[in-house]
Amino acid sequence: MKQAVEYLASDELEGRGVGSKGLVDAGDYVAHTFASLGLQPVPGLDGYFQKFDMVTAVAPDPKTSLTLGDKTYEIGKDYAVASFSGEGTFQGPLVFVGYGISSKEHSYDDYASIDVKGKVVLAMRFEPHNESGTSRFAKDDWSTEAVLSRKAKVAAEHGAIALVLVNPPTFHPVDILLPFSRQFPGGKAPIPVVQVKEPVAEAWLKQAKAQELKGLQGAIDKETHPDSLALADIAVKGTIAIQRTEKPVRNVVGMIPGKGPHADEYVVIGSHYDHLGHGGSGSLAPGSHAIFHGADDNASGTAMMLALADRFARRGPQERTLIFAAWTAEETGLIGSQHFVSNPPIPLDHIAANLNLDMVGRVRNNILYIGGAGTAPAFDKLLVEADKGLPFQIKSFGRGGYGPSDHMSFAMHKIPVLFFFSGMHADYHRPSDTSDKVNYASMEDVAKLGERLASELVTMPRQNYVEVTDSGNAMAHMAGGGSHVTLGVVPDYSEGTEQTKVKGVKISGTVPGSPAAAAGLKEGDIIIQFGNDKLDSLYDLSDELGKAKPGDKVKLGVMRDGKRTDLEATLTSKGD
Repeated sequence: MKQAVEYLASDELEGRGVGSKGLVDAGDYVAHTFASLGLQPVPGLDGYFQKFDMVTAVAPDPKTSLTLGDKTYEIGKDYAVASFSGEGTFQGPLVFVGYGISSKEHSYDDYASIDVKGKVVLAMRFEPHNESGTSRFAKDDWSTEAVLSRKAKVAAEHGAIALVLVNPPTFHPVDILLPFSRQFPGGKAPIPVVQVKEPVAEAWLKQAKAQELKGLQGAIDKETHPDSLALADIAVKGTIAIQRTEKPVRNVVGMIPGKGPHADEYVVIGSHYDHLGHGGSGSLAPGSHAIFHGADDNASGTAMMLALADRFARRGPQERTLIFAAWTAEETGLIGSQHFVSNPPIPLDHIAANLNLDMVGRVRNNILYIGGAGTAPAFDKLLVEADKGLPFQIKSFGRGGYGPSDHMSFAMHKIPVLFFFSGMHADYHRPSDTSDKVNYASMEDVAKLGERLASELVTMPRQNYVEVTDSGNAMAHMAGGGSHVTLGVVPDYSEGTEQTKVKGVKISGTVPGSPAAAAGLKEGDIIIQFGNDKLDSLYDLSDELGKAKPGDKVKLGVMRDGKRTDLEATLTSKGD
């Protein structure tokens, strides 16, 4: 594993950025290793490679437009195009569909009593709120019904030709347009999707002699009952076009065929092998064009995936077929693993489980974080048994399958997942994530745990997927807003603060030169107050930043070593 990490994170591979020679060389290295171990190519692929072109959405095309009668709206001021929007021209009558949700699970359907075929639908973001302004569908944060791409899919399934989103005014006083992201992991929506500012939607409702948005939201929230309506004499027209480029990329996939009655079932052990190249999007070292080596992220996971392939190749065929995969373009939105599940060379419903290895090289104090344990009934007991005799203190990285790594691609298809993660650190997404900082002795123990788990996954009874919504679910929070300012902290996504019994945002470091660094924040601090507002989670901080402006001076309440200290930070724009 040490040799693999040192090569993958070497200067020679230049950070393994998408489209780079370094990433091609890394893929060749993985394929060569598979061949040397005797792994077989998966039928239907090009040897060990699943090749495809990755589409990069650059920006909305200048011919994009949105009009109502003789009123032409201004992009960036009145409306924004969703990054995942479908393209094309649309024109049709407007229908208000509440939150744009159709859910049997929650016995709620905004489309139940209204015909939207051939029409444009106007939907609020999020989902029905309770009296405190949080979800009526989820205990914490928002359910997957609030994810914007899901709203677009539901609208299309009911025959709508376009989806127009708007921020609900109650509980969300800051009316921010979503930023256009260059990558989106869920693929392109089947219909055009735009977001308008509240005044635009209010003008449409007023022209149709309908109730204002606040009243419509209030009625739905209070009764948790749809209140959809057609808007008389309102017809919206638009053209959505997005400038896109394509880059050739490759997943690297090999297999050890199983034997016996379950040989046509699969366990997928994967890791992503790309990183940030020379920086750019995702970098936490703004302005740096040095090599972002990515030793922990994710040369460590790729090295461990190869080590497990080696060990099982020596064992020979198991009861289920083992698939070993190195995913491409994870850093730009889980692109490789998403492509695999969208274009599967094996039947998706035959995949029994996915084990994802992402950042497993920096174990500290024998703490290992595991996500996804709640996605199958047997996983909790399985983890306890597999950990016996190993030095780990296992902590949860969320019991559900949604999260910021490739296991989410499988969880979205109802496949049980487990995710290994050794914790965030100050070198994350910086050139300083180098191979000399990797804890190789602990990687060996993590590999032992992975080997034990995989041994059970190939023999245990098939598990049904369990849908779990975690508090602070990063992907469900895509329903939330963006911000124009930065504080410059690196959140400790892994630990949470349960051991301190203090709610807040624990950080693993600060961005050099950032407001947080200047204010004196440091690794291990827990931010519990931002201005006059208390913070319970990272998303509270995100909301506060969404309300702030560059130049604002903000008082920060911080818990450090069990004691409170007060600091002041001057916020800057994200581009500074």
